Amino acid sequence: SPTAHTSLESNKAQVLDAISAITHSPTKPLVGSSGLSIQYAIMMGLIHDAQENHPKKDIKFIVPPNCYGGTNDQARRVAACIHNVEVVDLHVDGDNDMVQSINTILDQIAAQDAIPYIIAEIPTNPRVEVPDLVELQNVLSTKRPTKTGQMATDPVFILDQTFCPNVLFLGEGEMLSSIRAISYVSGSKFPSGGKCTAGYCVGNKKSEALMPKIEQHLLLCDNEATALQYNVLATQLPSMNQRIEEAYQNTRAFVNFIAEVLPDAKLNFVSEELAAQGFTPSVFSLDLPTKGATEQEKETYKRALNIKLIQLMI
Repeated sequence: SPTAHTSLESNKAQVLDAISAITHSPTKPLVGSSGLSIQYAIMMGLIHDAQENHPKKDIKFIVPPNCYGGTNDQARRVAACIHNVEVVDLHVDGDNDMVQSINTILDQIAAQDAIPYIIAEIPTNPRVEVPDLVELQNVLSTKRPTKTGQMATDPVFILDQTFCPNVLFLGEGEMLSSIRAISYVSGSKFPSGGKCTAGYCVGNKKSEALMPKIEQHLLLCDNEATALQYNVLATQLPSMNQRIEEAYQNTRAFVNFIAEVLPDAKLNFVSEELAAQGFTPSVFSLDLPTKGATEQEKETYKRALNIKLIQLMI
């Protein structure tokens, strides 16, 4: 009906304005029916761009193997369908430093004269770590030669910032403004307050030319957010940053409590220093203490304890 159409247009305009205000991104935001719809559109839009501008070159998606399950599965399914697309593992946690890993892989891909697209989460999952962003920017903007001495194609950094959608990465003068970067968020978390699955993405000035291709693939698959999802986001996005701050305070108190009552549990959460820089997620991971004579007994004990903790939290 005309009224429903008017309210959809009004909700959509409000959502796009809210995303632009939250991210400071110069590009028109794209809103999909889920975070994975957006990730798929980004991947296909970038592949489309590479096939058009570098038709004979291989395309490499550099993805952490412990990245969110859906992100990983989808990246691998897309790569399996297209002969010149391949997934390269990016190790980011524990003893592996994201910046060093990216540097090594980009050198290898430059030598092969392939097209590098990096999908990474900041903070990382499950360690909730944030790389040195100045170093990351330096590594991503380094000019690299191919084997024949030509300049290799510069990477596109695709940032999954679902757990910190309030952090500014892409606006003019921000941490990732000097390299081609696209940021996306699953709207099922903070943007909608758990009320819908929609997701969105934005680009910076350097990646502006890629966004129409991403939009083309989003619309081609009929994966744009629905009228209901736009309605939910229009209601929820204005309070998002405040809800992020409150959730962080609750999580910090909870993590401190666990550290006190279970000193042997191995907790992963952002440091106070990172929180002061604006990284205030409300996710943490922990390795519960365990006991048992065999690995099997230890694992069984830990799983039972884990379920007990989850039930207590609920």
